[in-house]
Amino acid sequence: MSPRPALAAAPAATPASTPVAPPVDAAFKVLAVDPSLFTAPYDAALGAGLATAGVRVEWASRALRPGEEGDLDPAAHRLTCYRRSDGPNRRRGLAGRLVKGCEHALDLRRIVRLADARGYDLVHFQWAIMPIFDIPAMRRIARDRPVVLTVHDVTPFNGAAVNAWQRRGFDDLFGVVDHVIVHTAGARASLIARGADADAISVIAHGPLSLRHAARPMPGKSPDRWRVVLFGRLQTYKGIDVLIEALGRLPDAVRHRLEVVVAGDPLVDLAPLLRRADALGLTAPLLQIVPRRLDDQDMADLLGSADSFVFPYRAIEASGVLFLVAGLGRWVIASDLGAFADVIGHDGARGALVPPGDADALAAALADAVGRRPARDAQIPGWDAIGAQTAALYRRLLAKRARAA
Repeated sequence: MSPRPALAAAPAATPASTPVAPPVDAAFKVLAVDPSLFTAPYDAALGAGLATAGVRVEWASRALRPGEEGDLDPAAHRLTCYRRSDGPNRRRGLAGRLVKGCEHALDLRRIVRLADARGYDLVHFQWAIMPIFDIPAMRRIARDRPVVLTVHDVTPFNGAAVNAWQRRGFDDLFGVVDHVIVHTAGARASLIARGADADAISVIAHGPLSLRHAARPMPGKSPDRWRVVLFGRLQTYKGIDVLIEALGRLPDAVRHRLEVVVAGDPLVDLAPLLRRADALGLTAPLLQIVPRRLDDQDMADLLGSADSFVFPYRAIEASGVLFLVAGLGRWVIASDLGAFADVIGHDGARGALVPPGDADALAAALADAVGRRPARDAQIPGWDAIGAQTAALYRRLLAKRARAA
């Protein structure tokens, strides 16, 4: 998935001498770190909002993979992560993961040196990939400047089966960084319940994302069926199995009115899901699975063709796909989690929320969705406001460091 705003030009900033903080009302320079480029659309939009607020943002992230379109301004890219294992040299399988893990540790050392050499006033990590390595690097950087961490998912990797090194020490991160950003009040409450300092957690909402291309008419869509789309990387937490079970519980009269498209890069084995769908008699046009990464134009075409969107997720705090489709004026069915609850609401005006994992409730919501349109648009803060709020947090942290010096 890609977004769409590029980084706006920022006013020139003079690097502060480390560890002395600059005046808190001056423009300053931030190093933002998203090694695996998990949230390129969010990164680009946040960077644009911060630039409007007088913050110069530079990035440490991987290079683009074949077929990807860039979101971040190349001029703002300062360090390339995973040069041998990702980007144009992406490796898959166990050997690739081992190389990437070693590179991650080495790249963190490069990030520490970069932070010192270029005199960044603050370092903002968008993701902690391997806390066992991230924590020492963050601790070292925090000696001389504030460190901020955005926790996009309070459950690491949304419960995906990753190795223990990627999970171990996740909660220890909260005691190392100066401040944590989350996107929902529920996420903040969750971290506080796990021992994080309430005064060191701020809720800053996720903003809207936009499509790079205009949608074209999509051939093959049935005019007699209501198209429901699940889009994004196909992973366990997305609840595709719950969607299949829900479709299997629909009466024939409803099945004949629906067209459900599941599309995206498959990061899990789809064979068991396909066997289950076949056993339930779920065939095209009722259920269509497109197991590939869609380019930006294909993505725009698919999303533009949807009558409704479905997010039967098991775990999530903020979904980039949700913020990509929230402005399209479509009925949304989603699990009652995180930002879904905030954006859709419980009043039935924009969509339907269902308990996670509840196939019966999801089936009822799918049946009820046919012909439904939202009564009003979602209210989502813009990136200028988000950038201003984030910049204000940066300035508070810099002022706190200055007082402690």
